[in-house]
Amino acid sequence: MQYKRLTYILFLLLISCDNNTLVHAQVSSAAGDGISSALELALEEWVTPDFHYGVSAAIIFEDGTEWVKSAGTEKPGSSLETGHLIWIASITKTMTGAIILQLADEGRLSLEDPVSKWLPEMENINPEITIRQLLNHTNGLENYTNHQGLWTKANQDKTHVFSAQELMEYVGPPAFEPGTKTQYTNTSFVLLGLIAEAVSGKPLVNRYRKRLWEPLGLKQIFLPGHETATSPVATAWHLTRATTNTIEPLKEMSVISTGSYAFGLFANAQSVARWGKELFTGSIISEKMRAEMLEFVPAAGNIPGESGAGLGIRKYNFLGREQWGHSGGSPFGSSLIIYDPETGITVAVLMNQGARAGHFNLAPKLLKIASGSS
Repeated sequence: MQYKRLTYILFLLLISCDNNTLVHAQVSSAAGDGISSALELALEEWVTPDFHYGVSAAIIFEDGTEWVKSAGTEKPGSSLETGHLIWIASITKTMTGAIILQLADEGRLSLEDPVSKWLPEMENINPEITIRQLLNHTNGLENYTNHQGLWTKANQDKTHVFSAQELMEYVGPPAFEPGTKTQYTNTSFVLLGLIAEAVSGKPLVNRYRKRLWEPLGLKQIFLPGHETATSPVATAWHLTRATTNTIEPLKEMSVISTGSYAFGLFANAQSVARWGKELFTGSIISEKMRAEMLEFVPAAGNIPGESGAGLGIRKYNFLGREQWGHSGGSPFGSSLIIYDPETGITVAVLMNQGARAGHFNLAPKLLKIASGSS
């Protein structure tokens, strides 16, 4: 379907503050179509139920126009702002994956390299698994986050920062033979981070910054335990069946550091949206490598709307058509980034809560509004 191009005018309202973060931005249509108002209403409606708290959203239209807005509460009596940093969890995988794809672009590794070419032998890690199989979750590795011993240790000392190598000590026996099925696992992306470090000789967080964030001007993003927050980190709402509490994520360093190179990053919605647009349309990887990234295997089947797994990304099917992106789920934050190739629109939503977040419902709703669909 031919997308009817709309012309948007960007109005930015910058509030002066110490961290120089974008606090509010809104877009209106020169045609008076009310898209901005409809998007804002959708956010306000999302935070109306008692179990929804704070949401920050960013949309980048095909022409580069941006819409950024937040709604709801950061904590009792305090609004969530667009500059707040939230745990984006497994959207981290798209960046770890991009580093690997860049190294492949440069000929410094091959997607068909076995793990054994770059890393020493590790218990329960099949050394013949390829980098491609790590990227698309066809590796059969057990998820280290399933090991109860990891959480026992995390609860013993909340200040402990887990290293990537330490996390690999909690990997259980393989779930299946590599290449025989798709099963989502965090283990593979911690290994990919270690491979990137072995190839480059640099910490992966340094590679994130030099290869991805600085070239794209992404300042509102960081990896806790390795860097200092660049902006205020949002208080998180922690929901259980019995209680709802607020938690300061950086006081739970042992928990958030379990994310590492698989799901460890914090960012704001604008940074995530800009990253998504670049990953799917920009020059951060070559067109040849992007084509490799977009080769999909069957979905693992554990994520709403997911219809395939690519190299560090997922394929979704919302609104009856295909999108590319990734979601993130953690105890203190939920997120979803989707790029819609039919309209060229990128949507990012971040929530400062884990359970009952609703990001798989809100992001497609915002895409529908932004694309002018009925």
